[in-house]
Amino acid sequence: MGSMLGNLPSFDPHNFSQLRPSDPSNPSKMVPSTYRPTHSRTLPPPDQVEIETCCHRTSNTRAWMQAN
Repeated sequence: MGSMLGNLPSFDPHNFSQLRPSDPSNPSKMVPSTYRPTHSRTLPPPDQVEIETCCHRTSNTRAWMQAN
């Protein structure tokens, strides 16, 4: 069975390449396989972000831009 998302353009041929059952005991419920982004433009979910690291990076970037 092919994936519904298998024809989407992607640099990674494994993105959306197959559907897998959400529960192996009940194979009729299918969910898309995990998407792996091929770029850094996509922001991660808020529960996966280290706020302190983002704040340091933002302040360092501002200081660097003001120095130049």
